Amino acid sequence: SLFNKEPGIVKRETRFTSQCPANDIISKIEEAAKSLDFNVRKRNYKIKLQGHTSGRKGRLSVATEVFEVAPSLHVVELRKTGGDTLEFHNFYKSFSSGLKDVVWNRDVSDEGSRDRKSV
Repeated sequence: SLFNKEPGIVKRETRFTSQCPANDIISKIEEAAKSLDFNVRKRNYKIKLQGHTSGRKGRLSVATEVFEVAPSLHVVELRKTGGDTLEFHNFYKSFSSGLKDVVWNRDVSDEGSRDRKSV
């Protein structure tokens, strides 16, 4: 991920980049959240997700926002606003698998740039 220091580590918030249109990203977020039985409330480019079941520290709540940083490049931020951090981590692992179509995976180009630096 572009902003996370350690790949795969999710704390109370995480971000990913996408080259898809904002409306496609929002639709995929809504679809992925509903498949995990989360309530979805949308307003412009902000989405609030809330779990139906109560966990260790109440119901998991997640605020999501889509930012356009350049034409055809968006940053999507997810923040835990309620509930347990471990539950957020588990939610994100399941949730992100439903977003594979919209997440811009730069890992291939990153490895190529590392190879060029070491030559």
